[in-house]
Amino acid sequence: MRAFLPLAAVLIAGAPIGAAEPFAIDGIRVSGKAAPGTEALDKAIVTVLKRHGIPGAALAVTKDGKLLVARGYGWADLSNDAFVQPDTLFGIASLSKTITAAAVLKLVEQGKLKLDDHAFKLLAHIKPLRGERVDPRLQHITVRHLLNHSGGWDNQKSGDPVSWTTRLQYERGDKQPISPEYLISEVMGIHLDFEPGSESKYCNFGYIVLGEVIEKASGTSYEKYVKEHVLHPARAKSASLHPLNAGYFKNEARRYLAGNDQELPPWRQKYSDAAGGWAVSAVDMARFLTALDGSRGQSLIGDKELQQMIAAPPKPLAPRANGTHVGLGWDTVMLKDKEFGYFKYGMWYGMRSFMRRQVNGVNAVLLFNASMQPDSQDTKTVGDAVQDVRKHLESIEARAEGLDLFKEYP
Repeated sequence: MRAFLPLAAVLIAGAPIGAAEPFAIDGIRVSGKAAPGTEALDKAIVTVLKRHGIPGAALAVTKDGKLLVARGYGWADLSNDAFVQPDTLFGIASLSKTITAAAVLKLVEQGKLKLDDHAFKLLAHIKPLRGERVDPRLQHITVRHLLNHSGGWDNQKSGDPVSWTTRLQYERGDKQPISPEYLISEVMGIHLDFEPGSESKYCNFGYIVLGEVIEKASGTSYEKYVKEHVLHPARAKSASLHPLNAGYFKNEARRYLAGNDQELPPWRQKYSDAAGGWAVSAVDMARFLTALDGSRGQSLIGDKELQQMIAAPPKPLAPRANGTHVGLGWDTVMLKDKEFGYFKYGMWYGMRSFMRRQVNGVNAVLLFNASMQPDSQDTKTVGDAVQDVRKHLESIEARAEGLDLFKEYP
């Protein structure tokens, strides 16, 4: 996972830069608007698309709460020759986890939940399948453990339950959809890989549990609570979860494997909506980020809860060698004096997504409609472009004064 971070960092580390009306680079259409000076970054992203055979991408960049880059690249739908627009919906994969984390912290702010509440005591109505013996350490897992991936599950040892759909259907003898509750019941009978809170191992399953915790604490569905208390207050109204076995949304980019024009189906793993199911536009994810850090006014969550979101995890978990640490809903948190930044990436079949806040307050979102593995050449290509853009940063910021593209996408 960390091997992909350098490309992600350079792809979205630039300040608010770039501008042009729709045009083509090497046959790939670039749409949307931006502050002047982004030509080098546009070319770099197009280069990555062409090298990996990715149909389309979208980029949004903000500074001081204003949207200064809103770009679409390439195709949203190859079959219908539809191009990506800045407000095209994309599957965001694990960026969904940060949305889920924000919902949990909103419940904490509302006094309906505590980070040190024991998750499986809250979900006492869920029982293990077949009466299997439960690892007693399961009762020690807190909401905080689930948020920072220290619940006790290690995918490298026990596998990733997010991919167990067919296995469970075989065991059950039917093809009925797997519910979050049923999946949790199955995993409850599996021995934990480590003591909760002692290690941090990236875990989709913990966020599936958090989806059920949100429902229990809020008294309503996960989707309803998140929309009403997180996404709509952030004005990210395009964000949607697919109904079971439904088709693509009208304005949604189709999903592909890199280098292949065969269209993949839309998201159908309802049991893992809280871990990776949201479809959102790059512009609306930028709205979410600016609402979260308070750069467009009052923060989406309370200051105390935001500080908990970015705080270093409790011991024995320790910061990494480079001084960063895992956050609540963030792969990486960076603290510098009184400033903060964070990073999250996601990948699933037909999806590759990145979002980041720089310590200088620049927020950026980059979404692809195909899964890929960035390499060192990608990093150099985009890194060189970002460096070229930074040379002109001061003049670009001055020329962009007063620009806010959020007004273009109400």
